[in-house]
Amino acid sequence: MASATQSSGNNTLTIVLAVIIIAILAVGAVFLMQDNRSGSERVGDAVQALPNGVDNAADKLGDQSPAENVERNVEKAVN
Repeated sequence: MASATQSSGNNTLTIVLAVIIIAILAVGAVFLMQDNRSGSERVGDAVQALPNGVDNAADKLGDQSPAENVERNVEKAVN
């Protein structure tokens, strides 16, 4: 009976470790994603940001972080 309990414990530990590794890889993949916006998308984002100030609009012309890309894509999907 002791071996069945140990086997069950090992399987649970293996599954937990696999889930943790997959989660770490997924988070890493999100942070390593590159900004693939076209020039017209960058200009469009800058024009939309103009009411918030010229500096903010100029920042939209550069590369955006993955979090900003996700936020922009969600806004596009909702609208």
